[in-house]
Amino acid sequence: MQPPGFLLLALLTLLALTTAVAKKKADCKYKFESWGACDGGTGTKARQGTLKKARYNAQCQETIRVTKPCTPKTKAKAKAKKGKGKD
Repeated sequence: MQPPGFLLLALLTLLALTTAVAKKKADCKYKFESWGACDGGTGTKARQGTLKKARYNAQCQETIRVTKPCTPKTKAKAKAKKGKGKD
């Protein structure tokens, strides 16, 4: 059986590592293009970003590509006319 402090040390190490990984994403700032058209084959749309700012000693990619699912188009509901009584 492991000493009681070992488990605590392992958890703290894991927490420190995950915090460092999450922090790295915030070290790189990108300027993104507009979202592209929906790709019917994959059901996603994409856009590309170019590096705008990197914090000191951060390892950032010059360009990145991100995707997201296409939103289904919904039909616009007819708006009721405003006014008093019938015309």
